[in-house]
Amino acid sequence: MKFWWITDPTRLEHEKAAVEALVAEVSWFTLSTWKIDGGRLSMEGDLVAHGHIYPVRLLYPDRFPWVPAWVVPQDPDVRWSNHQYGAGGTLCLELRPDNWDPNATGADVLQSAYNLLDQENPLGKGEKQTVPSAHLVNDIQRYDWKQHPILVSKACYARLQAGVYDDIAAIRWSVEDDVWPIMVTDSADRARKEHPASFDLGTWRITVKVLVTKNAPPKEVSGTREEFADALGVSLEGIGTEEGVVFVCGTDEPVAFHSPKNDGVYPRKWIVLNNAFGERSGHGDALSAKTVGIVGVGSVGSKLAETLLRSGIRNFVLADGDVFLPENLERHVLDWRDVGFRKVHAMKRRLLQIYNGTNVLVIDSNLNWQLSTSYQAKIVDCLSDCELLIDASGDEATSRFLGALADYNKMPFLSAKVFEGGFGCLIARAVPEIDASYSDGYGAYVAFCNEQDKVPPSTGHRPYEAISEEGAPVVADDAAVTIASGHAARVAIDILDPEVSLGPHAWLLVGLKKEWIFGGYGHNWQLDVGGPTKAADGLETDLQLTEFQKELLEGISGETNDTP
Repeated sequence: MKFWWITDPTRLEHEKAAVEALVAEVSWFTLSTWKIDGGRLSMEGDLVAHGHIYPVRLLYPDRFPWVPAWVVPQDPDVRWSNHQYGAGGTLCLELRPDNWDPNATGADVLQSAYNLLDQENPLGKGEKQTVPSAHLVNDIQRYDWKQHPILVSKACYARLQAGVYDDIAAIRWSVEDDVWPIMVTDSADRARKEHPASFDLGTWRITVKVLVTKNAPPKEVSGTREEFADALGVSLEGIGTEEGVVFVCGTDEPVAFHSPKNDGVYPRKWIVLNNAFGERSGHGDALSAKTVGIVGVGSVGSKLAETLLRSGIRNFVLADGDVFLPENLERHVLDWRDVGFRKVHAMKRRLLQIYNGTNVLVIDSNLNWQLSTSYQAKIVDCLSDCELLIDASGDEATSRFLGALADYNKMPFLSAKVFEGGFGCLIARAVPEIDASYSDGYGAYVAFCNEQDKVPPSTGHRPYEAISEEGAPVVADDAAVTIASGHAARVAIDILDPEVSLGPHAWLLVGLKKEWIFGGYGHNWQLDVGGPTKAADGLETDLQLTEFQKELLEGISGETNDTP
């Protein structure tokens, strides 16, 4: 654990002063005690809203202030608010992982908790109110919530809407991760060169019987198949006692139902796919104990993980919330067997198929999603415990966050990016005590671009796509992605191998064609972005505890090994 409340006494005193200032200013909060709870700094007190007392606990994560503090009831069995993650869970507040500012304090979090309970007034006197949700949860984040997915191409879905049912077929993948993906196709889908997968018992893709009707869907779905058939007004003789799906197309939006064997009927959620399945296509022992964290297991991250595994890395933390879909096939190491599953879970299975002794911890969320703050804290903790943190997200905001996180934890960092259009790639290294931080290195990189009278490559309309001077899309193919991941893997292995002496050129620009600052394929630039920033005189001192820190240490009950 980081124990920031020991290593950062200045911030600790700042937090204490902020909370005590809040207590002095408001009448709705009373401070009871500060203490250490499972190794985390915590504060307990009573929050009063509309005459009701809410005993609360403010918890600071181990990686504070990079991860926000959160508020929970002192009683682990109560649920006060509709904006709460279960009984005894974290209150969902105005300050969350998706909008957290490290300059905010625990006092700000307490204020936000009061605002919620004061407006909603769940237990106090007077009128109850509904507090609007600020959740911005996209389709991918809620992909497997409550309803299992039916995957269908946009064109096939449109044909179903138009009443065109030409040889509709369904394939179900094996049940894993509590998801039963079913893909629906018609004859037009299967006639395409990039046609979806078909029956394959070897990979547990099985055919599912299909019934299509123009009747209106029933108002309620419950009970047996026979009761469902009566409510729908059709015969299920075509399915019989086998597993099947029923597509009800009597309304503007088709409705999907799934009946596994003879065990009832359940609604399914449509996942309408992009039609462009193939249009994005382009033409030792010293390592085995190391743990590598990779954020982003898309095209670059997946190849990087596989290469590192084949090079001797045996421990991984993989973080990505995305789902693997047919449009990802061209540049990814996964294949049709993995369609419909989260990329991190599918990558874990693939790595285990290559080497079954691999240890893989998967995090199926994105860092910038709106999550429980306690859950995001666990994600950051897991990444912070790696020997090397790799950014393969392709998102500059995520890169900067991870670079700052690595710098704060004094851990090696590597970022790999394929330039939009595939004309080159950037491999950025930041090793403590050898290289500049990622933030300082990025500043030197921008300065270098300015010296060349060029701007860093811009983002196209789709990932890895740029727009040419003629206005046509230029796509990064698998070769560009593979070269980028290969270079990144080479640098990663050199960082982790104690026998390798790292040189001064921490940032590498690899040219793959004549464009931007590159004269052609193989025209590379090695950038010396500077060494580590030296601490100001007087800052390198022995750790000395404040009186407040001593009080906290004296109050520890001994339960300090709360690992996420």
